[in-house]
Amino acid sequence: MFSTTGENPWQVRVTRLRYQVLSGAPYAHVSPLEWQVDPDSIRLIARERGYVEIPPMFQGCLSFRHAPDRFPPAPAFDQPETGPDKNRERRLRNRLDGRSAVWLSVRHAGLSTRHITEIAVGEGMTVVAGLSDPTDRLLLVSRDPRPPKRPIPVQAGLKRFRYSFLLWLLPLANFFLCFIAGFIVSASNGYDPETPMLTVLIVMAFGLAVPLSFIVSVFPRTTKAGWLAKEFNGSNSVQFPLSLFGFSEALAVQLAAHHGYFLIGHTGSRLHGRYLKFAKQV
Repeated sequence: MFSTTGENPWQVRVTRLRYQVLSGAPYAHVSPLEWQVDPDSIRLIARERGYVEIPPMFQGCLSFRHAPDRFPPAPAFDQPETGPDKNRERRLRNRLDGRSAVWLSVRHAGLSTRHITEIAVGEGMTVVAGLSDPTDRLLLVSRDPRPPKRPIPVQAGLKRFRYSFLLWLLPLANFFLCFIAGFIVSASNGYDPETPMLTVLIVMAFGLAVPLSFIVSVFPRTTKAGWLAKEFNGSNSVQFPLSLFGFSEALAVQLAAHHGYFLIGHTGSRLHGRYLKFAKQV
């Protein structure tokens, strides 16, 4: 299933620096020795993320202050302000109705962050977290304004289910049902060789295997945002293909950090592309 492309530890460390350390906090302190990243690369990443270097506050560290007015970071995604759109507003209210918390994709909602915030407040909810990059912005809207507990406790039963499991659950279920149906049809025909339904169903099972492994990708981005958040279910480590949910690596790493996880590696797959591997902070 996996290719032999291996992992790039330097790239993993740089990704974590960019999206988990230099993530908008007022101050950041990075040890080149600890991170095994050269100082010039660290300074370049800091500048890209809107940070200015200041005198080191700790020995052996590079210190930075967030100064987006001097070094504007890459523009974050947001929908432009437009006039009222009753259909989009109604869809958003329907999604919030009866929910205690929900992740929203601003790109999918088609409404500006300000507009979504106003609608959420009208529904008795608050935007408690916002993650963004140039491709999309994810908002966590909740009726409880308190931050999540970290580390996330290990959940039990069906709550531990992750939607990335559908990659292999659906093809397996498809194979099982097609084989059972084939044998039942063949038995009802007395295994007549003139009606090879078993062969037809086996071919159908193989033909549907690949499309079914991509079934998650056809759902709306807001739905997939919630499913991606559920990947971080309290397990000590999680792994999933980035292409399955359709979000950028930057958003996936930020969402992981929100749930108390950090990136530990990449693995290549010929079918689903890059897999991201995360571990829970303790």
